[in-house]
Amino acid sequence: MSSNESGVDEPVSNQSALAKLLCGNVVPDGGDIDEVLSHLSASIDNVVKELIRLESLSPNQISLFAPFLGRSILELGCTALIARLDPFRVLLLRECQNQPNYLMDKPHKSSIRWQGDVFADKEVTDLWADKSLQNPTRALLGDYYKTLIWFANFDKLLDAIEDVRGDEWIDNLRIKTFDRFYHETLTDFSSVYSELSKGIHHELVIPLSSALDRETTQRLIEKTVRNIATLGLLVSVVSHALNKLDIQVAIEAYKEIQEMGVF
Repeated sequence: MSSNESGVDEPVSNQSALAKLLCGNVVPDGGDIDEVLSHLSASIDNVVKELIRLESLSPNQISLFAPFLGRSILELGCTALIARLDPFRVLLLRECQNQPNYLMDKPHKSSIRWQGDVFADKEVTDLWADKSLQNPTRALLGDYYKTLIWFANFDKLLDAIEDVRGDEWIDNLRIKTFDRFYHETLTDFSSVYSELSKGIHHELVIPLSSALDRETTQRLIEKTVRNIATLGLLVSVVSHALNKLDIQVAIEAYKEIQEMGVF
């Protein structure tokens, strides 16, 4: 019996571990936000397939394609997490892009922006001042998310992974305080975005294969995937997140991601 015949939407079963962790259990025939997350999940799956194929490419090909794939994971992952935590933001963008006068050849203020939607435009020194609350930042790594989402749920995640043993990423995560975790996440997100961008925009006037050799590329991809996957794992304990995964399913996906051929 199909999902339409039963009246129940069935989750997509062939998601990659990374897509599942970032997008949750998406359904193919759900509502508007499910359509967005299904598209993002499929896009992440396509990028993961290409990442795995990097191993078989020449050094020049790796230097050429890896920065694009790495930043694609970073941007798709952030958009997926924003959609699950703040669906209004992505539904607004979806509706804008569905308008008949939406033009592909011009920038749009509604677009997801790295500086604004992921990183805040400016630091908020007093979160609860009336002036701050007139137009509070909703950036994924902004001050309000830091307090209301990441800090509020970090100990819950540590409790969930307390008994997990023999997993390098989880062992590393378990020993961190929240302040250390958040500081390292901010630093890593900023640095990988900048490094990957240099390979995309061709701003280097030295051979790309010298600056982005196989070892450097592998480090960048690993850092990118580890950081976005860790945020995905943390979202799995956020009570209001859409398409929420069971925490044990999320942990297994987190472990599986580390088995990707690119590592």
